[in-house]
Amino acid sequence: MQALILMIDPSLLVHPSIAIPATSLVLVAFILKARRKKYYRAHYLVAMAAFILTAVAIPIGLRAVFLSYARFMIWPLTLIPHLGMATISAILISVQSGLGITMLLRKKSRKSSLGLYRVHSRLGKFVAAAFVIQGLLGITVLYGILHSNVTTTQTGVVKTVARGTTVLIVPGAATLADKGFSPNPINVNVGDTVTWTNTDNMEHTVTSGTGPSDPSMGKQFDSGLSGLTVLIAGKTFSHKFTKAGEFPYFCQIHPTLVGKVVVS
Repeated sequence: MQALILMIDPSLLVHPSIAIPATSLVLVAFILKARRKKYYRAHYLVAMAAFILTAVAIPIGLRAVFLSYARFMIWPLTLIPHLGMATISAILISVQSGLGITMLLRKKSRKSSLGLYRVHSRLGKFVAAAFVIQGLLGITVLYGILHSNVTTTQTGVVKTVARGTTVLIVPGAATLADKGFSPNPINVNVGDTVTWTNTDNMEHTVTSGTGPSDPSMGKQFDSGLSGLTVLIAGKTFSHKFTKAGEFPYFCQIHPTLVGKVVVS
């Protein structure tokens, strides 16, 4: 499980821990609304709590989505519908909360605010439905991000498995050993071209071999310490694998930073 935690950004798990209670509060508010007068004020308090949690969850969710894309280079198919429903949900609950605050602050009775009350009531149905749909889509997004890149062996050890052919050199890679390349190992097919992208702020190399003492160091591929292929921050290096096998590699500048390409 430690490998999985290192692979994903914490916000990817923090977001649902806030979004799920927010959705639950929206449903509770809808139920209280159906009881009418008896839970009139309780309904508004619950709805406001849901609104606050939603406001907190939105930026965390956006951070999770974009950082996960930067790490895995994939967009789950349900992401756009999820973001669309999240936008609709945020707008609806914002309008509904505004109406609720207006009615609570008015000194007149609820009957004199009948028009606002009816609009607020009808919005509640759409808010509840939008949050449920958004939540279901959110679950598929989370599953899509995790399932595409992580598998669990029979012994319970989590390993990353690449669906694409992109490897990231992650920030702080120099001190992360075999976690500095992501995913690691990467599984590709014969004929695939693997591209390494340096997202760290330090220079690195991608050099075939097990380390500086390996006599075959750099014979398969090497980004080098100078020239056009040098992997400074933001640069990429690519190599096409034409035969099957396992190809270890490392960084000449930081020899403990190691990775492996598995070609089948």
